[in-house]
Amino acid sequence: MRINQRDKIVSLLQAKNSMTQGELAEAIYGDSSHAPNIYSVLMSLVNKKIVMRLDEYPARYSLYKMSTIQQATKQDCVEQSSNNVNGPPLITMSSEYAVDLIRAYFEQTAIDPHSRYFSWEHCYKAFLTHRNAKDDPTADYLALHLAFYLASWGMYRGSSFLLQKDYKVHIPVVKIIQEKKYDPLVGISAKDLCKEQNLTLLEDIGKRIYACYAEDTPASDRKINAASDTLITKILLGTLGCVPAYDRFYKESVKKHHISSGNYNKKSVCRVAKFYCDHEDSFEKLRLELSECRIEYPPMKLMDMCFWQDGYISDSKHNCT
Repeated sequence: MRINQRDKIVSLLQAKNSMTQGELAEAIYGDSSHAPNIYSVLMSLVNKKIVMRLDEYPARYSLYKMSTIQQATKQDCVEQSSNNVNGPPLITMSSEYAVDLIRAYFEQTAIDPHSRYFSWEHCYKAFLTHRNAKDDPTADYLALHLAFYLASWGMYRGSSFLLQKDYKVHIPVVKIIQEKKYDPLVGISAKDLCKEQNLTLLEDIGKRIYACYAEDTPASDRKINAASDTLITKILLGTLGCVPAYDRFYKESVKKHHISSGNYNKKSVCRVAKFYCDHEDSFEKLRLELSECRIEYPPMKLMDMCFWQDGYISDSKHNCT
């Protein structure tokens, strides 16, 4: 099925010159709603430089010329042979590929107006709109937003203590997040995130969130409600936009490309912020472009999108082999 799908995509692009993901799905399945079904194969073709993603919205896809494919392959070989074996591993993700990944992630919001990809936007916007408000009705409202965002992104699975809790368990956490002392973290720039005082603030709020859940009544037979780094960082991403979510796909990708160790700590956060700063022109141009659509995207949300998307593509390839 994978080979047939790949060949159909290539044949359609040869015939039509350029098509959107929805148009490709409609041509293959007779219905554009099947666009997610071709996503992993399409991204694999993009990653292999067989298909290029054109700089449009919604994105259109076209075939590379053969000479471009050969040139890209040659360049890959040069880069691999020039690795510094005596120093730290070289970062293996280019800014061009990172931008393509972020665009591909964002493109999913154009396919389904009720996609779970919007859950972050709804939550982050609610917290921005009600920044510093800690009255009971507002805290209740924000806790409900936070709960659904977390559920939408897999944090209410069977192994999570949250599955045994209602949304009000988040109210004490919301009131911590709403404190003025954490204002510097709201949508923080990559450059400012590397400052020690802000990394210390990030560490402090993470510890307080962990303690907040741990102090609540244990879920079922658990001794403690232990908030994982994944949960804590997803909360921080959805409420303050100050750090990527350290889930499986993100961690696998940053390790694979030698961005960071994948462990959640000050050094790891600073390294991904530095990656953004090293390619600031490209990332800021894209960030401003995406922010014109609905809500202003903070830099660390782009890094979350980038490495999650890369991890997702790698996982999809593995599952198809």
